[in-house]
Amino acid sequence: MITGWRSLLICCVALLFALVSPRFATAQTPRWDPNGLPDFELEECRGRTVSKADLLGQPWLAAFTFTRCAGPCPIVNAEMKKLQEATRDIPLRLVSITVDPARDTPDVLKFHADQLGADPERWWFLTGDKTEIFKLITGPNPKPGFEVIHSIEIMHVNEQGVVVGRYNARNDVQMARLKRVVLGKLAPEEAQRLNDAPVAPKSEPVGPTSGSEDPSDSEPVGVEIQPLPRPVPEWVLRLPSVNALLNGLATLCLIVGYVLIRKGARSAHASAMISAFITSAVFLGTYLTYHIALRHYTGSGSQPYQGPESLRIPYYCILIPHIALAPFATGLALVTLKEAWKKNWPEHRWLARITFPIWLYVSVTGVIIYLMVYHLPRQSPA
Repeated sequence: MITGWRSLLICCVALLFALVSPRFATAQTPRWDPNGLPDFELEECRGRTVSKADLLGQPWLAAFTFTRCAGPCPIVNAEMKKLQEATRDIPLRLVSITVDPARDTPDVLKFHADQLGADPERWWFLTGDKTEIFKLITGPNPKPGFEVIHSIEIMHVNEQGVVVGRYNARNDVQMARLKRVVLGKLAPEEAQRLNDAPVAPKSEPVGPTSGSEDPSDSEPVGVEIQPLPRPVPEWVLRLPSVNALLNGLATLCLIVGYVLIRKGARSAHASAMISAFITSAVFLGTYLTYHIALRHYTGSGSQPYQGPESLRIPYYCILIPHIALAPFATGLALVTLKEAWKKNWPEHRWLARITFPIWLYVSVTGVIIYLMVYHLPRQSPA
């Protein structure tokens, strides 16, 4: 039995590395051909086929995203929605292209577009062959070992299909510039020159172009322009799934351990509970790694709940006890295992009756919270 549990742990560690280690390379930012985008043919979520030719003749904005994004995609979507509202009276197309076409089917994207309030005539959501999409983003010869995740930049493409601007969706100054560019109040070349400057001179206000009368188009005075943050690597985006897997495995070990001790199989019970503890310890490491990395790449260390409003209260009813009990579960598990190591069985049994339900609750709700945060349909950003 001990050998069996050791084999299980080895398999789980191997699975963990299979999920994470191949993706440790930093994701690429899209590299655009200065001569124009290559030909492509993708499927719009509402049924039409869209090619490069369909987008020529008027400017358009391109963003790369995916519906299960654990990073800054909601921010990009929110900025695209603002631009949709601000440009209703001018010929401008908005295009969101998924980088996860295997999951983002037309039906999934249509639901996502409807949640965002996308105008079906102006804001298109495209999916299709993964190779076609990645070729569009990286060009024909991407660097081996690198995967495209997504960029938080919104690309401005002109009538000839040439990218003339890149704007960081997290940078309010650059978003204000993009709005002025598409409204014809700022030249794209001037906007890019300002974007490339690391800091706006504090002695010289960055204001609207001459003749602009809309104060909402003005950029904040004396604001530092932050450098573009790096895209979130895929190994970071995979960690929530890894964490859920580890929580699920810890739950399985706990239940098996309980069944074994009820049958009097003490040695096998000990192996199961030690496996549960090791799994939970690995989970703690990957959990902290995820939140530290997320803060490093996006500026925010947490992923907020964005699911249906009707489930918000149940979500917090699960989350708050989970957070409150997690440190107690860790401490109690250590003390309970210590008493077993000392063969102080009366004390061990007494502690186990308290530790087991708390530990089990934390492990089970860890999986539930993951499903609610990352797999429920997202609400439209405000």
